[in-house]
Amino acid sequence: MTNAIMDVPAAPIASDSDAAAYMAATKRDPVGWSRRVLGISPWTRQSEVMQLLRDNDRVAVKSGHAVGKSFVSAAVALWYSECHVPSYVITTSSAWTNVEKTTWPEIRKMKRYAPYDLGGRMLDTEWKRGIQWGIFSVSPDRPENFSGFRTPHGVLVIIDEASAIEPDIMEAILGLTMSGESKILMIGNPLRPQGPFYDAFNSKSWAAMTISSYDVPNVIQGRPIIPGLCTRERIEERAGEWGRDSAAFKSRVLGEFPDSAEDMLVPLSWIEAAFAREYPAAIDGPSLCMGADIAREGGDRIVFLVRDAYAVRHMEIHQHKSLMDTAGRIIAVAKEHGVSAERVLIDDVGMGGGVTDRLRELDVAVTPVNFGHAAKDKIRFANTRAEAYWRVREWLDPTQSGTPGAIPSEHKALGYEVTIPQTGYTSAGQIKIEPKDAIKKRLGRSPDLADALALTFAVRPGVSMWMPGDNRVAKAATVSGLEEVDRGAMIDKDEAWN
Repeated sequence: MTNAIMDVPAAPIASDSDAAAYMAATKRDPVGWSRRVLGISPWTRQSEVMQLLRDNDRVAVKSGHAVGKSFVSAAVALWYSECHVPSYVITTSSAWTNVEKTTWPEIRKMKRYAPYDLGGRMLDTEWKRGIQWGIFSVSPDRPENFSGFRTPHGVLVIIDEASAIEPDIMEAILGLTMSGESKILMIGNPLRPQGPFYDAFNSKSWAAMTISSYDVPNVIQGRPIIPGLCTRERIEERAGEWGRDSAAFKSRVLGEFPDSAEDMLVPLSWIEAAFAREYPAAIDGPSLCMGADIAREGGDRIVFLVRDAYAVRHMEIHQHKSLMDTAGRIIAVAKEHGVSAERVLIDDVGMGGGVTDRLRELDVAVTPVNFGHAAKDKIRFANTRAEAYWRVREWLDPTQSGTPGAIPSEHKALGYEVTIPQTGYTSAGQIKIEPKDAIKKRLGRSPDLADALALTFAVRPGVSMWMPGDNRVAKAATVSGLEEVDRGAMIDKDEAWN
């Protein structure tokens, strides 16, 4: 067969030349070309993406996890560059790390292991092929970064993790791709039901498709056919961890946009931003606190979570521990992370009361919390639970005037669990949060991780403090009207929700 084009000739390519015939054949059959020239075998849905881009100038692909998004993005980058000479392929993403760590390793591997020498000079995030001919990356931080890259045969812009692309960046990309045979591929997990990526799936100007993790051959066949792609076991793990009706499962597995309903406490996009957010390495002592959610029955988890104003600093999970073991571990974690005893906020309802009693006997001044008690802001919130969870929402809000909180990526289970509770209003107009029992019925387990984080935002009243050497509830001098903890009260009163 004809070898791949190596360099841009000094004169335009003649329409009757071998090079022109090669480019025409390549344009017609991106899948066949990738098999012959790159030596790769795209699976069915990846092939459909390549064919969709062949036939359309604007393509949007939303997908679940581990379906080979970076692989197909790399393949179409090489394909477009090979059959549009000269031309530019620009890769970008919502964050520079995605550009460096996902698409470009695939591009470098495909070029390196291709049966044919594709020429050019490969750098970390650029492949120089010739005059006005190559593949490179552009940072998504400013619209003006996407200007001045027009070529006679057009530009292909590949936007990875497209759900987070900002409207002004999208406008600049649309302007760049107005001429020639230019194309745009937006691809990624559908994280938020607004923005340019979401709009593309409701526009006749875009050809759109969805790839579910259930579509992957490994899942369909029940065995690892393609290494590195999704498996049935991983899907079941995510279903158990997040719940099948959760926003995370819809986005990360089914490839569907999460609901835009007003009753969602924390949007999934906020959580994804919290995973990527940088924060100071130094602990902020004045804001350091710890939440301890105590298991009430069989399958529930005991969760200890330490955070400061900037980030979740530590989280650990236990099961089937005695109350004495739990009390001892609370003391150990607090000492290990430098949390003062009175800033350990413990779930005091049910079995948590026994842990509080043991800590009281040891003169450890933890702060018991009853989520079912009245909120500090009684006009706005139905109870302490609603108020605490709303403070979590405010902490994670990327539009707040201060510094939003961060959730390290190793605690993704926590982040996704925070998206699960639904909000509503009482007949008096107070904000209420879905009861724990209702969430457990939907999810199949208790939202213990999210509750541990919410505990760190619990405020008085609803909080009573046991002081060392004291065998009674101490009233806080700065707050009036504190109620004694009623451990027999339900953590979520029906009238606060229904």
